[in-house]
Amino acid sequence: MSHKARAGGRPLDFHSKLRKEEGNIMPIARRTVITIQPTTRIKDAAEIMVKNKIRRLPVVDPGMKRMIGIVTTRDILDFLGGGEKFKIIQNRFKGNFLAAINDAVRTIMSEKVVCGTSTMSVNEVAQLLLKTGMGGAPIVDENQRVVGIVSERDFVAFMPAVTGTQVGYHMTRNVTTADPELQIKEAAKRMVSTGVRRLPVVQARALVGIVTSVDILRYFGTSKMFEYMSTNRVDEAMSVGVEAIMTRNVLTITPETDVGEAARLMVERGCGGLPVVEGDELAGIITERDILGLLV
Repeated sequence: MSHKARAGGRPLDFHSKLRKEEGNIMPIARRTVITIQPTTRIKDAAEIMVKNKIRRLPVVDPGMKRMIGIVTTRDILDFLGGGEKFKIIQNRFKGNFLAAINDAVRTIMSEKVVCGTSTMSVNEVAQLLLKTGMGGAPIVDENQRVVGIVSERDFVAFMPAVTGTQVGYHMTRNVTTADPELQIKEAAKRMVSTGVRRLPVVQARALVGIVTSVDILRYFGTSKMFEYMSTNRVDEAMSVGVEAIMTRNVLTITPETDVGEAARLMVERGCGGLPVVEGDELAGIITERDILGLLV
């Protein structure tokens, strides 16, 4: 799990439809999949993710359209300063960010792709995501061509509207957070190192915002950042506090919220996690990954 120290021990008061699901994955997979080629620029891949609000892009060969890799928001954060791939900018491009982000995605893509097949059941793919810790997976046919894609969100809809169980029993209490002054580059490092996609922003124990991996990618696509890159002042731009890019009006729930209601809000609002508050203070977080873990 990305966030540690789960609360709980109390079982859900419902029989999961997902555990009984024998059907093929394709009816719930999204058939229209945005793919890119290995020569696509890293900058363009990031822009595609932000524009379409997606976190992963299968990479296919230009001929047979077979999948040869995948690029995720985490790969790009890692490259931009969050982890080991940042060494590519330092070593190959001598710290030149502008040249680096115009390089091809083959430089940072993962070639070992966790994917499902079109013959797998809904439950089998859900188990695959939980086992591997991935937030989504392309679905391929017998020729390794991408025919669909699923994410944790596609499974959250299996949660009943009312479960009779409160979020407080299943949320994570020891949440990885940020303060408003945390530098954007440090937020990226924290996301990569802890495996989280979002950081609730807390000041004096009160929740004041939230910053996600997509927020950081969006920041890299701004004209302001381009100006910093052009004048080789990227470190200055990345030293800005996350308060400059965080979402301030955060959708929250309380520990007493029904798990089914939390799942409904995630689906309706298109958010991957909901901070749980008691008064103004952050008490925990529940994510799509947590919901999926309760379903299978």
